[in-house]
Amino acid sequence: MTMKKAIFFLSLIIGIVFIALGVLPVIFDHPYNDEPNSGPASFWEMILIISYEQWILFLIVGLILSLFPALKLRKT
Repeated sequence: MTMKKAIFFLSLIIGIVFIALGVLPVIFDHPYNDEPNSGPASFWEMILIISYEQWILFLIVGLILSLFPALKLRKT
């Protein structure tokens, strides 16, 4: 595997992870916390809170990272 293909593959994997993070708010409810200064109770809740706050960014970056290698490989 050449270095170029390895970078494209890594970009594709990171793009898929970002798309998954961007889709999480559609699948799961926002973790509810009613106390002041209350944070996430677990690592999973922290991931959900971050994905709720940045879901548009995750989807855009994920699509760019996953589509760019596919278009670049098809072009060459």
